[in-house]
Amino acid sequence: MKSKLKVFGVVAFAIALCFALVGCGGGDKGDPKKAVIGTWELSELTGASEDDMAMMKAFGLTVEATFAEDGTFKLGMFGESLDGTWDAKSADKVSLTIEGDSVDATIKDGVLSIEVDGEGMKFKKTSDEVKDLGSSSATSDSGTTTGSSATDDQAIQAIDKEIYSDDNISVMVVDKKQDWLDSCGYTLVITNKSADTAIDFSGSYGTWTVNGKMISPYIYETIQPNAYAETFMTFMDDSIKSIDDLVNVQGSFEVTNSKTYDEIVTFQVTMP
Repeated sequence: MKSKLKVFGVVAFAIALCFALVGCGGGDKGDPKKAVIGTWELSELTGASEDDMAMMKAFGLTVEATFAEDGTFKLGMFGESLDGTWDAKSADKVSLTIEGDSVDATIKDGVLSIEVDGEGMKFKKTSDEVKDLGSSSATSDSGTTTGSSATDDQAIQAIDKEIYSDDNISVMVVDKKQDWLDSCGYTLVITNKSADTAIDFSGSYGTWTVNGKMISPYIYETIQPNAYAETFMTFMDDSIKSIDDLVNVQGSFEVTNSKTYDEIVTFQVTMP
């Protein structure tokens, strides 16, 4: 779980960096377009180890850049894309522009580098051909967004069943699913019926089993009075590789006062 959570930080930084192409100057010589035209893939990222990069690639979290002969380029990030223009300003410098903001990229030893405020990305060329990176989404005539991305859930089974209700809370199981990070679990909607007390909702440690095996759940939510939260409860065990492994799932949930930490209720459930 820790390694998966680390990926979120790497991904968040990459997205922020890709959108931070602003405020840098430019060069003044040359036009080495032939060396630039083609498809480039992210190979290094400030703050990310080789293992982090390998994990991103395994999850389909790729970052690619394509440079077309007509001076346009596309930056593809995790199924989304940004369009811009480029200009080879010298033998080792390329200016990139997105929505009027520019940054200089350098090329050395077959590596294209982008740096902003000391943070950077490095790309290696994978092809002299310009790959079709698509667009961020496709919209139908009815206005419905279609298409998929690297962050789509891999498998989902609708349930829509209430598993607990009292004067304090109600708990609904929306579905059973495997998300884009391969985590398997249940989507829950937890409603706090109290008018004046915020609650903490968690899985009771040492009470959960999946098909007879003791397994720890990962769920913790704070829910304000007269509010509800939708959350994803996963299980921290490598033996659960698909939603088909989620059978005979039993355990207890604990509800406490968010300010005093006093127990409000603990209840046992059998998950559908």
